[in-house]
Amino acid sequence: MAKDLLILTTGGTFDKIYPTGQSVLEFTFPPSPDSAVFEILRRAGMTPDSYETAWVLAEDSTKITDIQREKIANICAESIQSRIVITHGTDTMTRHIVPTTGLISTTPCTAEVIASRNLGKTIVLTGAAQPAGMRESDADFNFGLAIGAALSAPPGVYVAMNGVAFPWDDVRKDRRLGVFRSRKTQARPARRGL
Repeated sequence: MAKDLLILTTGGTFDKIYPTGQSVLEFTFPPSPDSAVFEILRRAGMTPDSYETAWVLAEDSTKITDIQREKIANICAESIQSRIVITHGTDTMTRHIVPTTGLISTTPCTAEVIASRNLGKTIVLTGAAQPAGMRESDADFNFGLAIGAALSAPPGVYVAMNGVAFPWDDVRKDRRLGVFRSRKTQARPARRGL
């Protein structure tokens, strides 16, 4: 089987490691080859010959620069694979609702940078509210959803969170509720197909 799927890791809460007894602001990332995606893929029984992985960076998404967003988009553009999953911090993978105003953020987001390239590929960004190494993490669930979406959805850029694969421009992170929701419904998403 060819390596039809490319998985890019960029850090975010998905891969954060919090030292025991430290505050939430004190965290590290694993060394580049030690992303949580490898353990999740192993547990899921995915054969290594069906995917390729690439470490891009390890950064909290609020610290990702425009240059780094362009780097992620360039890797997607140059990849021979047409189906790509990107683990990413949830704060800037797409737009978010500013809790104090209720308005949509205008800060840069990675999904928009990738979508602006019109690559004709299926690219799915996903992340986690809790690090993959924590018992209550949603990382496995979101990552599995992202892989399923990447392998089955038509070309486009998507965000896979909270049980739904949203088109990138129809999703917002509601920081007050801690969920991703459709821009059209402005309510917590119900399960729906791609």
